[in-house]
Amino acid sequence: MMLSISVNDSPFPADQPQHLTISRIELFVIPALAVDAAGYRVCIRLTSEYGYGWSEQFLCETESLDLDDWSHHLRPFIGQFPLSSLTERLTERIAEWHDADSRMTAMFATALTQLTLQAGQPGSTSLHAEESVLQQRAIAYISID
Repeated sequence: MMLSISVNDSPFPADQPQHLTISRIELFVIPALAVDAAGYRVCIRLTSEYGYGWSEQFLCETESLDLDDWSHHLRPFIGQFPLSSLTERLTERIAEWHDADSRMTAMFATALTQLTLQAGQPGSTSLHAEESVLQQRAIAYISID
């Protein structure tokens, strides 16, 4: 799997440092809502000083998911990083993760991209409402901080 992230068109204002602090990574596993869908909604949420980055995927009931493995691979992304360093770290980690779940890296990259696009914009309170729903419905939850 090849994945690259570019921060060349970053929305961060030029007068602010190009740093990002990820203080928490959360994973939620929720049963699928649709009557005809047997499976799970897996959500990742990155928390930073600029707000939240989200990503999700739907998994069939027959697909396996090792949240402990995901937690192990995502833990090094907690902390403060220059954006270029964070994207380099992600690229390096992906190259090292020969046995890692590609769904995890794709979800993390999507959430990171969403987070950088939202930087500098006012936060949304609807995310807190969704978090409450996710917490109530989750059959599995991991918080990495």
